[in-house]
Amino acid sequence: MFNHHSTTNHRLLFFALCAICLTSTAYAGAWTQKQGGYYFKLAANSLEAHSDFDADGGRVTKPAMGQLQDFNLAAYIEYGLRERLTLVASTPYKRLSDRRTFATGIGRERDSHLADLAMRLRWRWRQQPAVISLAAGAKIPLGYKIRQDSNVPLGTDEIDADIRLLLGRSLYPFPGYLTGELGYRRRGGSFSDEIFTTLEGGISWQRFLFKSTISSLHTLGSCNSVGQAGLIGDQNIFKVAPGAIYRISDRIEASLDLFHIASGCNTTTGNTLSLGLALKH
Repeated sequence: MFNHHSTTNHRLLFFALCAICLTSTAYAGAWTQKQGGYYFKLAANSLEAHSDFDADGGRVTKPAMGQLQDFNLAAYIEYGLRERLTLVASTPYKRLSDRRTFATGIGRERDSHLADLAMRLRWRWRQQPAVISLAAGAKIPLGYKIRQDSNVPLGTDEIDADIRLLLGRSLYPFPGYLTGELGYRRRGGSFSDEIFTTLEGGISWQRFLFKSTISSLHTLGSCNSVGQAGLIGDQNIFKVAPGAIYRISDRIEASLDLFHIASGCNTTTGNTLSLGLALKH
């Protein structure tokens, strides 16, 4: 805990700027940070996909033998404003590439830029018998250009707002935990609102934490292509994500995650490999 408000404000500003400039997003559960405490993570994420889930949920090859590559560097931070109130922020720097093969040759489209800044406040409502928290926030575009005919959109260029309920429970004396969330997102522009859920469980062993996450995103509109199919339209997504965290020291962690898109509609298929390094206090 810091003794002077000026020191607290300077550190808060520093880490907020890190989140903006250095760039899921990450899922951190229902727990909040202690006042002045922080968790800061940088992750490199890579996806390569050759097919999509269409509007009916069937797997189809991308048009023109297409290949989508998504590489991004993402930053995520939590900062304890008060003992029960935590600021959460995240943003990725994306590099997208779409490659297609035509009779006249190979066409490739690329784009790269900071994408969207997601910020929210998480307030811990209850501690026992389980941690229950409420969170509210928004996704804000960071100045990328929108081209209606692009196959590599960095975002929707619209502000989205969301609220979520989070629950977490330690399984002590068993070395494990369970946590989950239920949320509602109000999307801007012509995009339909969404409901999203996440459930995560983990077991610790020596310096390792092994975890698994399942998550779903469900549009409240029809699962048709709005904008670029597979990236920013109205869509359903179901993901499974096994992962592991290795504790290098009391303050430093390394992580490895694999995000598999198991099913959905109007979304790309594929696996995202994520390598991360986190600093906490």
